[in-house]
Amino acid sequence: MYKIAILLKRNPALSMDEFINYYEGVHAPLAAPLLAGAKRYFRHFLHPYSNAVYSEAGEAAYDVVTEFWFDDRAGFDRCMDALSRPDVVAVLGPDEEKLFDRSALRIMVIEEHETDPALLPKD
Repeated sequence: MYKIAILLKRNPALSMDEFINYYEGVHAPLAAPLLAGAKRYFRHFLHPYSNAVYSEAGEAAYDVVTEFWFDDRAGFDRCMDALSRPDVVAVLGPDEEKLFDRSALRIMVIEEHETDPALLPKD
């Protein structure tokens, strides 16, 4: 499995609620059919957390981690090629301008390592 994470910051004109509602109600349904080769499409919205030990550090650098899964690198490359087609850019580009601060966008390849669940404390 080949996974990527895209770190995204919302357009500063949007509140977090507006951002999530637009992303889920408009952008994700618009983008999903255009993601040639993608097997899974997740959005992980980030909300600040604090408690007595960890203090909230103010505005987060990113508001969502969007994750795409592919069978392999070739599937990812096919998707990126499809998303670069002029007809697709004409549809997604203006929508992304409404939704994201595109200057903050970062794409990362995910390399996973999992701790053996047997090592974790039992409830």
